[in-house]
Amino acid sequence: MRKKLLPLALLFTFCKMYSQVGVNTTTPAATFDITAKNATGVSTNVDGVLITRLDRQRAQSMTGVPVSTLVYVNSIATGSQTGNAINIDTVGYYYYNGTAWVKLHNPTNSIAANIYNADGTLTGNRTVSQAGNTLAFTGTATNAFSVDNTTFSVDAANNRVGVGTSSPDTKLTISTPDGSFGLNHTNGTINLKTYIGSGSGYLGTTTANDLSLITNNTVRMTATSTGSVGVGTPTPSATLDVLSKGATSATKALEINDNTNKELLQVADDGTVRLEKYKDIGVLGTDANGYLVDGSNLNIPTIATVGFANTSANQTANTPYLVAFTINKNNTANVTYSSGNFTINKAGYYNFSVFVKYDISMNSPTGGSAKTELFKNGTAFTYSLSGHGDGTTDVGHNLAGTQFFNVGDVVKVTGLYTRTFRITQGSMTIVYYGT
Repeated sequence: MRKKLLPLALLFTFCKMYSQVGVNTTTPAATFDITAKNATGVSTNVDGVLITRLDRQRAQSMTGVPVSTLVYVNSIATGSQTGNAINIDTVGYYYYNGTAWVKLHNPTNSIAANIYNADGTLTGNRTVSQAGNTLAFTGTATNAFSVDNTTFSVDAANNRVGVGTSSPDTKLTISTPDGSFGLNHTNGTINLKTYIGSGSGYLGTTTANDLSLITNNTVRMTATSTGSVGVGTPTPSATLDVLSKGATSATKALEINDNTNKELLQVADDGTVRLEKYKDIGVLGTDANGYLVDGSNLNIPTIATVGFANTSANQTANTPYLVAFTINKNNTANVTYSSGNFTINKAGYYNFSVFVKYDISMNSPTGGSAKTELFKNGTAFTYSLSGHGDGTTDVGHNLAGTQFFNVGDVVKVTGLYTRTFRITQGSMTIVYYGT
């Protein structure tokens, strides 16, 4: 038997009389309530609401669309992702927000451009609360993550980080202009910084604090804030202070080697100094440039001659007496002595130091004058003169003179008194200074 259909006019009247309409229910719970015909069980019948289906071009072409209109876009092969279809990039449910079609799964009701598929602009401060969760980034690009490209850059391809560069060449590369500081490690008071400028690289403190080098958690070297350097001591007491490890010659405080590892200089912990190159020489000196050299070849003072004056007989007043000497030490390569005359055999600077003692006691105490002279080739180059008011046995003259002498020059000493006299004692020392 055919079921009679409710006249359409009667249905409209029914809808006007009642504020709620139900499908598959006589007690609708909302303005329009569609109840599943088979809410439970294993029925194969299809339940649900079939939303209007159209492609992207159709949705893009509609005008005057009321806000909240719901459609199902079943194809994006047509139309373009522009205008009111800016968010339609895949098949799915979309509703109209008055400006564009929006995916139903977009909880912020905003344009669906995001950091995962499009550039965007941050409209305010944002905070990510991680709690116990981690936030990880993975990538394979050389500049996989960056801030302003070079301010901070992560090279995920080579596992490097760059500060000031997008192409780091080490695990951490800090790039700055010339004449700039790079790294600063600080506790708020002490600043440990790196600096590059003027063709050099620098590492140190920019505050009034010491800089120490440590190994095995022990300070090995310290540069103080006042400019002293200590090796083995953190409190140097000199510009360079090396603290020895021991107190014997078995260990060394300082060692300098050449490029073959031959030891040139050694300072042992007991203060012993050893110079490899000069260990077998008797004299160590410096040349005109300050270099250490064999002193036996230097123009340093050497004693050439030592002699003592001979006692003389009484001499005539006002008559020069050639003082004679007994020579105890003489370097004949420099000087030859004979009968009161010293002949120069090696050119150079010589110093003659003379002492002569007079006995004038044979004279009455009426006074007189004594004079002792050093002559070079017959010309006096130094003398000593003194007056005496009485006859005495103790009149002493000390005189010295330095001259440049050529080979063959002759030096002699004379004594003279204005009254009778004799020589009782004296000495001569000749020092050679070289050329």
